[in-house]
Amino acid sequence: MMYKDAGIVVEGGGMRGAYTGGILDVFNENGIKFGGAVGTSAGVTHLCSYLSEQVGRNFRIDTIHSKSKKYMSWGNLIRTGEFFEVDYCYRQIPYEIDPFDMEKFAEACKETEFYACSSNLETGGAEYLRVMDYRIEHDKDAIRASASLPLMSHIVNVDGKKLLDGGISDSIPFAALDQKGFKKQVVLLTQPEGFRKKPNSMMPLFKIIYRKYPKFIEVAADRHIRYNACLDQIAEREKQGSFFVLRPSRAMQISRLEKDKSKLVELYNLGRSDAEQRLEELKKFLEG
Repeated sequence: MMYKDAGIVVEGGGMRGAYTGGILDVFNENGIKFGGAVGTSAGVTHLCSYLSEQVGRNFRIDTIHSKSKKYMSWGNLIRTGEFFEVDYCYRQIPYEIDPFDMEKFAEACKETEFYACSSNLETGGAEYLRVMDYRIEHDKDAIRASASLPLMSHIVNVDGKKLLDGGISDSIPFAALDQKGFKKQVVLLTQPEGFRKKPNSMMPLFKIIYRKYPKFIEVAADRHIRYNACLDQIAEREKQGSFFVLRPSRAMQISRLEKDKSKLVELYNLGRSDAEQRLEELKKFLEG
């Protein structure tokens, strides 16, 4: 069922995205589609497999392909300046190892307005770039920019803009769908109820590495303040009935760079369970 007037928002969080991978598989299995979609960082990459309707693909990437040192390793960072090897993640996996259904994805993106949120180093603001076709270099780079972690990735240039991880400027980018007129939104969070973000302990390094970009340093420094305010806004709009929020129903000790397969499997299954338990409630929200 296509809910043209509703949008889906997916938070990042690195490997914690295994949780949203479980939710999105349940949505696919139940034919739940949205008129708009926006994600930040890992949220964008998980939405790609959701839009291509490849149930289980995100699960395989998180629990199998991520085990490769080519996927993520400190060795990659030392050798190339990229913690996540670009060729492995954005060419080998989607084209060879676990083929991404690019035809289906492009077809879905005609119906669903899909945006990748990234952070502009020069302005400090969020960029919401429309993605239509992974085979187009611009669109692939928009996805990559959103998921390129500061201090662990090279800056990605798209449309003459210098971009990195969208989480710095807009971790939960419901504002993008607000701008597009989606008043009803389903928000997928990767932290449990009661979570509050703390100040970034890596700010001294940010100030050195990104000294040419003072506005980016500013937004990185106060990210926790904006993130927590964002959670308050989401809670308010959930009470008002315009947002439907899914978040982990219990806390789990999962690192954003987690490699423990058993933990990732457990987190994925938690996402599935939480989505299944609230499926009827979700349908009423979308149809109401």
